[in-house]
Amino acid sequence: MNLKEESSSFYLHSTHDPQKEGERISRQIPSNLKKEELLVLVGIGCGYHLLSYLKENSNPTLLLLEPFGELESIAGPEWMPELNALLSQKSEIETPKVFFDWKKFIQAEQKSWLDPKIRSIRVFVHPAYQRRYPEICKEILSFFQTKKPVSQNEAAKAEYGRLWVRNFFKHLKESEECRSAYKILTRTLPPNPKRIGCFLGASPNLEKEVGWIRENRENVFLLSSDTALGFLLESGIRPHAVLSIDSGLGTSYHFPENFPKDIPILTWFGGSSKIFELENPKIIYLSTHPLDQILGARFFPNAPILENPTLNVSGLAVSFFQSVGATAVLLKGFGFSRESGKTHCRASGYERYDRFFLERKRSLYSARYSPESRWKARTIVLDSLNKWSPIRILAELDSETSSFADWENALTEFHSSFPGSGKNWRSFCNEVPSLPPEIKRLIPRASKVLD
Repeated sequence: MNLKEESSSFYLHSTHDPQKEGERISRQIPSNLKKEELLVLVGIGCGYHLLSYLKENSNPTLLLLEPFGELESIAGPEWMPELNALLSQKSEIETPKVFFDWKKFIQAEQKSWLDPKIRSIRVFVHPAYQRRYPEICKEILSFFQTKKPVSQNEAAKAEYGRLWVRNFFKHLKESEECRSAYKILTRTLPPNPKRIGCFLGASPNLEKEVGWIRENRENVFLLSSDTALGFLLESGIRPHAVLSIDSGLGTSYHFPENFPKDIPILTWFGGSSKIFELENPKIIYLSTHPLDQILGARFFPNAPILENPTLNVSGLAVSFFQSVGATAVLLKGFGFSRESGKTHCRASGYERYDRFFLERKRSLYSARYSPESRWKARTIVLDSLNKWSPIRILAELDSETSSFADWENALTEFHSSFPGSGKNWRSFCNEVPSLPPEIKRLIPRASKVLD
């Protein structure tokens, strides 16, 4: 099938072999997209390039936009049955959202076509549409450039909100059954100008900092991210504590089997269940999550709330160091330069996870490669941290430092009335009118574990 424009000799597809043309165009469409990327295909026509693309690519999140509404009845019946048949054969492909008529599309609510999990949007316009309808294509491209996906914070809430609530109450129960393994950050120590914290991220440049870390371990408080833990242990370096905040199942891969059982883990009640299964001492901090704030108000009214407006784990590390009296922090393994496309240091949990999926055509490099443009965009984290940080961010270590020998004075053991019953918590939450409804409706069921 082909489409010819009325009152002209313009054909939308090749008059000789439209299917072969579609295969050629499909190779120009971006591939190897991440789950949080939305690919918008503008100009579907008879669908030759679309079907060819989906036969070779298994997991794109697609939005199909045909600018001309009249093609829904003319061309839609030709390619949509083939699309549905292809989707039934390849269950891993997410069903694309399809829109006909550009004017109707721009009037639709953004939530009807943009999932909260999407972090970035990429647009591909059919070459024939670009040549024949440049003004419409320019308008469409301009539209998507101004449409920003939901913030990283909102995306995290949408994906993990239910898990956070479930884990929160589950871990309250576990802490009640084994109180000796837990302490909570309930005080802010006086600032000490000679007390320096050092946060260890998992950027590739951490591998170049091993000598410095070994030399200065006793001069600073080494707080490792869970992602960097594997590399540090492999290098013979024991951090003073490990910070782990992610609730996802992948967190378990960051903790190798040889992880010493006496190194404390700084986490929160909504964190990964893997953390709470380990024998290591757990240090609980109160976050800005509504349930944490209720917990603090009811049981630990003087406990600091660790803020993190950067939405990066380094921001939480800065808040922790401030609470234990540090007046400055060094960031190691926190660079934004790369070596051959590497995004993390070696021996991270990501590397252990990726090994399950390696094959002759899939290397560790291809599994974790991040395009330069996307990597550079992350430098905004560093800018945000520099603007917000309540303590100094140092490039070099000051000549004199003081030990953190008394940092545990900021911690308290759980008292006997903690954590209260499920009935108590349902009452607590009902007394907070500003509690978000998406959390409130989960409370009755999630809190039953405490009954």
